[in-house]
Amino acid sequence: MPVLASHLLAQRELRLTAVTDPGGWAEVPISWSSTTELEDPVPFLRGGELVLTTGLRRRTRREWDQLVRDLVAVPVAALCIGIGLVHDRVPAGLRDAAERHGLALLTSPVEIPFIQISRWTADQIFAEQYARTRLMIRLQDEIMGALLAGRGLRHLVAVLAHHLTAEVAVLDTAGTVLEQHPSAARWPVEEVAAASNQPQAAATSGTVSLPVRADGVVVGYIAARGPSEQVTLLAPTANLVGLEIARRQALVSGGRELVAQVIADIVHHGLPEKEAQRKLAQLGLDPQGSHRVVVASSAHAASLLRQRPLDLVALLQGRSDLYPMCPLDDGIVVVVGADGDARTVADRLLRYLDGRPAAAKVGVSGLHRGSHGIRIGYHEARHAQGQGSGVQECRTLSLPGLILSSADLPLAELARSLLEPLRRYDADHGAALEATVRLYLEHDGSMAETCRAMNLHRNSLRYRIGQIERLLGKRLGSTQDRLELWLALQVLAPPDD
Repeated sequence: MPVLASHLLAQRELRLTAVTDPGGWAEVPISWSSTTELEDPVPFLRGGELVLTTGLRRRTRREWDQLVRDLVAVPVAALCIGIGLVHDRVPAGLRDAAERHGLALLTSPVEIPFIQISRWTADQIFAEQYARTRLMIRLQDEIMGALLAGRGLRHLVAVLAHHLTAEVAVLDTAGTVLEQHPSAARWPVEEVAAASNQPQAAATSGTVSLPVRADGVVVGYIAARGPSEQVTLLAPTANLVGLEIARRQALVSGGRELVAQVIADIVHHGLPEKEAQRKLAQLGLDPQGSHRVVVASSAHAASLLRQRPLDLVALLQGRSDLYPMCPLDDGIVVVVGADGDARTVADRLLRYLDGRPAAAKVGVSGLHRGSHGIRIGYHEARHAQGQGSGVQECRTLSLPGLILSSADLPLAELARSLLEPLRRYDADHGAALEATVRLYLEHDGSMAETCRAMNLHRNSLRYRIGQIERLLGKRLGSTQDRLELWLALQVLAPPDD
């Protein structure tokens, strides 16, 4: 407990008497005592002091009023004037000013030296600070033990609530309460945000919310609501929790990098089947089983997974990823067995990435067997991402679709090279040959359907097709040439296609 003005009055040996009684002043904490006879003591005060004076400097009513207003502005806890040395009673100007401006005014008899009051105050302050230090050490020891033992957030929050005599909660970065004690407590997101943004005001109101940082990244918040002198002990706890989260996150990230090496070898480098099966088994995956692949992407998704816990509760309980997961290329890849729930994984990843600078896209593949199935599933999930933002489940992936989803092929460069003669001709002559061949292929080479779509005469369409074939050196009657042109047009399709 801090030293309060009411504690001073309760000490009979100090023989202090309250002259004025501003509302609530007796419960104001006293930070220190300061004896002064200066004309203007304000520059030497920090706030919360018990100011002691004999009134040696004689003051007019106006001067007493100015002094009291200045002390209230600091503000000090109270002003105590010694009676019997300079003044036989409280100066009327001082009493009136104290009542007018709401300053707590005390008197002490000449028999009680100021040093006795100051010593009692200092002893109580040091005792309170010592008790807080002991509590902080005990709290840190117990918290660290709980963290190292992997007892999880529930135990951590219960320990904090007990030692701080406060309501305590841990929230994620989205404001969702992960754990709280007591369970009936309510933590509006707005209240937590206000406490985080205005820590001094929050401490005064009894609510403190501190960000938990792991390697400089905010991974959640610890909030407490209770006696202000207790909840301020939350800061060292938040630092401890952040250090432990960073340590555990580094271990988890190391394991995910091993997963990334295996998945990259299978997806991009064509790892031999036997070797792939051996490595999949090391990851806890059935090499002969069927799997779905989930790929989630947004700006900096892969780096985010390395920095911020996907599941803070599971991390502090020492649980590993439910399914093999890793950062790969520009996204997050998860391999889900046939008995797993890939859709739930995808929804969770979407929530994890939501609010990033670019809209999150999550693709879910079909079910495929073995290491080759994982490779196909990866490209299916990538292809599904092209269907739009949010969670998209892959339709059956065709061979052209698989080709188009591959990031390893220089498709855009090849497509631009193939179509460059058409695009240059269109630009020079204001023609529409690229649009013509696109519609012609979209209508399966039907002259009648293409003419209707473009409102063209049949002879005009034949003339355009002849121009296209001459410029490109291709024959639109050839299946191979048609497929090559169709792929090029798909790669360079306009954004609204």
